[in-house]
Amino acid sequence: MKIWKSVAVATAAVAGLTLTACGSEDADNAATTEQTTASSAPSSTAPEEKLPTPQELQEVLLKAVDPRVPAEEKVNSVVDGDQAPEIFEALTRSQSEAQAKLEVVDPVLPGVLPDMAEATIKLQAPERDPQVISGVEFVHEDGKWKLDTRWACTLVETVLPEQVPPMCKEL
Repeated sequence: MKIWKSVAVATAAVAGLTLTACGSEDADNAATTEQTTASSAPSSTAPEEKLPTPQELQEVLLKAVDPRVPAEEKVNSVVDGDQAPEIFEALTRSQSEAQAKLEVVDPVLPGVLPDMAEATIKLQAPERDPQVISGVEFVHEDGKWKLDTRWACTLVETVLPEQVPPMCKEL
């Protein structure tokens, strides 16, 4: 958003200077034109969403795969988790059976929408080369960061492709 504000202000300033240079000898008119152009630039009054830290997103992933975390708590770690409890079984199996380790690495970037963030996850499993998965999406929903459902399915498919839950095939 700051970039758009900067571009709008710079555009307004250039437009004002251009109009002044185009021959208007009335200095008051040029100043009025510049002020009008600047005030018509779009402004955003919505607060910008604070990006999560890699540690916060790591906690989201750990909650989703930890067999000790009750299912009632896990549903808050994936978007629409309450609609698809089988995703947590698959995520937990992928972590325990494949001994896969997921690590969120810096940087966490803004997503395509204000309530989204993107992160890179390093996936390590025994007897496999480490994989880097970029652009994993997290959504800020109900005051919590959650793993996007499609990405939860992607993680399961990457680790245990033969155990992808049916709901993932419908996405």
